[in-house]
Amino acid sequence: MQPVFNRDVIAGLSDSAASNLLELEAWINGDEAIGLPDAPDDTQTSSKGSGSQTMLTNLESDLFAVLSQSDMSSAANIVSQLLAHSEDERKTTITTVFLRTIADGPLDSLKFLLDTGFVDTARNDEITDRGCLHEAAITGRLDVVKLCVEQGIIALKPKLT
Repeated sequence: MQPVFNRDVIAGLSDSAASNLLELEAWINGDEAIGLPDAPDDTQTSSKGSGSQTMLTNLESDLFAVLSQSDMSSAANIVSQLLAHSEDERKTTITTVFLRTIADGPLDSLKFLLDTGFVDTARNDEITDRGCLHEAAITGRLDVVKLCVEQGIIALKPKLT
């Protein structure tokens, strides 16, 4: 008999594994550990190469953490730090946090992210291949479904493969 896993469980485990691998890689490279409030000046000013990707990963994790606690002041600070990066990097980072926050994040946090103007509502999650409305419906978040509809977010047709 083979074990059967729910897709949400697999997606959660995959997200956790990817996050832990990135944190381990940052630790091995001597970069700032994810979640530390004070970063050295040289990592804050660098926005090129692998250091930039590590910084974006750190900012993404930090943003997700503060939004989970509805700490909008810290979230605004992190979003301002993202302004040092390209628009594509900002959009990717904030959209990823938005998709991760849908399952159980506070509604005001999702509204905050939408108000930044950097959420790509047409993008699907890279792991689950689900969009905003898909995530909201699957997790039973009627409040998020309503928010998406109010924002004019429409479901995209699933890809046929």
